[in-house]
Amino acid sequence: MPNFLTALNLLMGVLGIINIFEGNYQHTIYFIMAAGIFDFLDGFTAKLLHVTSSFGKELDSLADMVTFGILPTLFLFKWTSIIHDNSYWLAYSTTIIPVFAAFRLAKFNLNPTQSDGFIGLPTPAAALLSVTIVETSFLVSWIYFIPIYSLIVSLLMIAPIKMLSFKFKSMILSGNELRYITLFVMLIGLTLFQLNFLPYIIPIYIILSLLANLPAMLKIFSK
Repeated sequence: MPNFLTALNLLMGVLGIINIFEGNYQHTIYFIMAAGIFDFLDGFTAKLLHVTSSFGKELDSLADMVTFGILPTLFLFKWTSIIHDNSYWLAYSTTIIPVFAAFRLAKFNLNPTQSDGFIGLPTPAAALLSVTIVETSFLVSWIYFIPIYSLIVSLLMIAPIKMLSFKFKSMILSGNELRYITLFVMLIGLTLFQLNFLPYIIPIYIILSLLANLPAMLKIFSK
């Protein structure tokens, strides 16, 4: 079952890529959101059924590389080349994203400490941000925004910063306060603003993750 869900994640990524070539960008966003759900469910199901395996772990990373590495890059590449009058040098700046996504996934597979949190921005979060940030036209209208964004999101994926994970060890409030606050804020935003809220979900997630780790960071700098 977990591997089947991982395969659905990969299928959503392939369908999203096909829709990019067909110019159905809104459909691509739906496919990447569905892929994110399947990506969450495969790990959740594996733990629930106690059927985790090395094969499943590698399969998951391969699927994530396509869905959350290559797909958002093609999305930004296509979008940038159209919006900025076929300025392909700008579009090609997005190609660093899958490279760093591969580094991120490899580090995740080799790091056993990420059971209740992530080190660096998870690839699904980076991908969702990449395919929705184009909706905030007040940002992307600047010609140099895409190269700068591509560099920032790439570095965030490999940054030694602990990010919030929604891997609940238990459903009780104690110890999960920030997870519930984050989910509540996202739910309220989506309820009030529907899909218009999507570009802001990942920035909120990043900010709350940084705030959660602020005491530890201040403690390090105070030494």
